[in-house]
Amino acid sequence: MRCLVQGTLRDNRGSNVIETALAMLVVTPMLICLFEICMFCYTMATLQYASRQGVQYAMTHGTDAPNCSGPGGSVVSACPDSTGANVQKMVIAVAGSSGHTLTSNMIQPVWKNNANNPGDLVTVNVSYPYKPYTHVPFPAITINGTATGQIVY
Repeated sequence: MRCLVQGTLRDNRGSNVIETALAMLVVTPMLICLFEICMFCYTMATLQYASRQGVQYAMTHGTDAPNCSGPGGSVVSACPDSTGANVQKMVIAVAGSSGHTLTSNMIQPVWKNNANNPGDLVTVNVSYPYKPYTHVPFPAITINGTATGQIVY
């Protein structure tokens, strides 16, 4: 009888399954968190890039450009896009190409001194409420992307 009990205690069959299950309880949440952190960083980088592209568009479409975008205008004519809707469309298109859906109320182009002349500054602010990809309790976070540039044309 004593040999039977000692033999049972030394039996290792099935221990790998139990160890793997316990390890997966730790590894799976870590992988989910890693995925969520990567997607958060990707979203932040995308919004920064989109705001830079919006600033680039605004910089090259100042009052001297034939298709002006922003407040003001040349002596001959006013800007056809005084609100900066074309800048917003550019930011929406760039963010949309990477799988992020923005609306125009999330994007705010701002011209310093309300002028769109060469040498003036333009800033594009993008605000995006981040939604987690996994159903993990995650606090509500708003990601902001901002870029500033000087109008050259």
